[in-house]
Amino acid sequence: MISTTIDQEIKQAMLAKDQAKLRGLRAIKAAILLAKTEKGQADELTEEVEMKILQRLVKQRKESATIYKEQGREDLFTVEQEEIDVINQFLPQQ
Repeated sequence: MISTTIDQEIKQAMLAKDQAKLRGLRAIKAAILLAKTEKGQADELTEEVEMKILQRLVKQRKESATIYKEQGREDLFTVEQEEIDVINQFLPQQ
């Protein structure tokens, strides 16, 4: 499942002091943990559910990035773009 991969990537990002990647990975981990507790299930989420979570995260960040760009907040726009890039690494290529 994606959870173990995320945990390993978080460790690597912490060692490399890659803050942008770390933010994106932590967002993924938080969303997956929230989905697990939300459904009240102790076992793993299916890969399909995990992919839907990742797609939702990308959609949210794209919407935020668009708003930041329109408001002239390039700093926040860049942060959102970096997180989108990290999340897209875990989505299948289309």
